[in-house]
Amino acid sequence: MKKKAEVRSKKPIVKRRIYSKQPIVQYVVKAEPPKQVVWFNKEESNRSIERRYSATDLRILMVLDQFNIGGTETHVLTCVRELLRNGVHVVVAGKRGEMCDAFAALGCPVYEINFVTNEHISNDDDEKKIISQLKQIMNTEGITAVHIHQIPSGFFAAKAADQLCIPRIWTLHMLLPFTIDELDLIKSSAAVVCVSPSIVKQLPVKGLPVQLIPNGIDTVQFNYRSLIQSDLREELGIPKVAPVIMYAGRLSWEKADICRDVIEASRRLKAEHYPNLNILVTGEGRHSENIKSLVDVIHKETKSKFIHLLGNTLNMSSYYSICDIFVGTGRTAVEALACCRPVVAVGVKGFVGLVHPGNYRSAWETWFGDHQADEMWTVEKLQADIKRALDMPVQEKMETGWVNRNLVKEQFNFTRTTDMLMNVYANILKDRYAPYEVE
Repeated sequence: MKKKAEVRSKKPIVKRRIYSKQPIVQYVVKAEPPKQVVWFNKEESNRSIERRYSATDLRILMVLDQFNIGGTETHVLTCVRELLRNGVHVVVAGKRGEMCDAFAALGCPVYEINFVTNEHISNDDDEKKIISQLKQIMNTEGITAVHIHQIPSGFFAAKAADQLCIPRIWTLHMLLPFTIDELDLIKSSAAVVCVSPSIVKQLPVKGLPVQLIPNGIDTVQFNYRSLIQSDLREELGIPKVAPVIMYAGRLSWEKADICRDVIEASRRLKAEHYPNLNILVTGEGRHSENIKSLVDVIHKETKSKFIHLLGNTLNMSSYYSICDIFVGTGRTAVEALACCRPVVAVGVKGFVGLVHPGNYRSAWETWFGDHQADEMWTVEKLQADIKRALDMPVQEKMETGWVNRNLVKEQFNFTRTTDMLMNVYANILKDRYAPYEVE
């Protein structure tokens, strides 16, 4: 009886998932795989790390500039949801925004901190107050690691964590022109996570403990849903048989330029080949009004309203399901692939083109043109590849969608990427003492 009681009192063992080395293209229907097979766990740093902590020992503070709708914020939302499912205590901090309620709905503590002003500039005037707030949160919630995703929130969080001797992790979602102070904070991190190989290669500092972990996608949430086709098309005023092109991205800087060129390429295709063609544009940004003005001019010239500006939305899966081809980059490109959509990849750094098994490797390494590219996009290139996708025979389009989804299921599965992240947390907490206040 005594032995049984002792067994029951022990903490449950956290089982570690074991993944075999699987190529980036496992299932291909009537398509040639890349000449070189790509392995996600090729580098030693990506090999599975034995967990030294149970899930209940991990108490993570996730920090964001603002709860906006975007790729980074959606990535963090997915991570938090899966970490909570694994029994990890997660706390999130950021300035109030459209996704604040989505985080709160997960059931984790959400703290609103004004890291940035309304103009999205670092709130340096309140630096002391912000650092004090963060330290109070870390002490109250018993935080054992701070996970940073953006600057300037990361700058404040790093200072607070250092004062409490709490280890911090940085996830670099893109490469920025970092200041010397920001580089010093990144270099002194316990670990650095990169979401694409191109970021690892272009890191401005060497010798960092870098871990390559891709964006995780929930393939249950992102899946093709044929049942919504007719109702959503009717709601938008789009005929059932009309071809639909979708673009998604923040309407700021280069991505606003991409949006303009996608609209122009689609306008030409409508005039020359597809009279019923419609365009969906999701996202907002500092150039939203300029895009709206452009759309108004085009609608006036063509005497038809075929460009639908949908703004920010969390219901992306539904819009992916009614489009015939998606144009975009980064996380949204992977989400569209999960929804069995043909994807033309174009990002801040350049043009990848129509995604297929032959260029899966380059698409992944460049993060679909957002972090690196060999060529710039043009209206003509966009027009050619969009037309190529629209002209696919039905059978080929179905096979392409099936292969694309299998790519995401095998290589971007969010349970796998969350396991990798938990292993990073466990590794940096090895031999760490409990945090304490430094006077």
